[in-house]
Amino acid sequence: MASLDRPRESDAEQVTDPRGAAFTAALAGLARGHKLTVTELSGTRFRVAQGPGSRGLEVEARPRADDGGRWWFCWGGTVWLCEADNPTDALVQIKGALKRITSPWSRPEDAGVSWVRS
Repeated sequence: MASLDRPRESDAEQVTDPRGAAFTAALAGLARGHKLTVTELSGTRFRVAQGPGSRGLEVEARPRADDGGRWWFCWGGTVWLCEADNPTDALVQIKGALKRITSPWSRPEDAGVSWVRS
């Protein structure tokens, strides 16, 4: 049972840092502008694919401890893309990875990313 002075775990998970949400919104907007399909998963995480039903990536913004807590974009929770104040750089990497994982002869591990099927 949750105490009044201590939030339930599910409530705590929904708290989103406004900086991370702003970085995520900027990258998601760029991706949409490039005709990619974006599905928001949380305030700091989204799924991006070339179209509905195609393989995609889960991208998130989070602080990177080994860089002084600066915000970075990553996928799969472990592959760092770039600092979050460079969304264009992240988009270039995302588009390249999507191209690799959606080619008919590729396997997801060939692109060095984990993928999510719709």
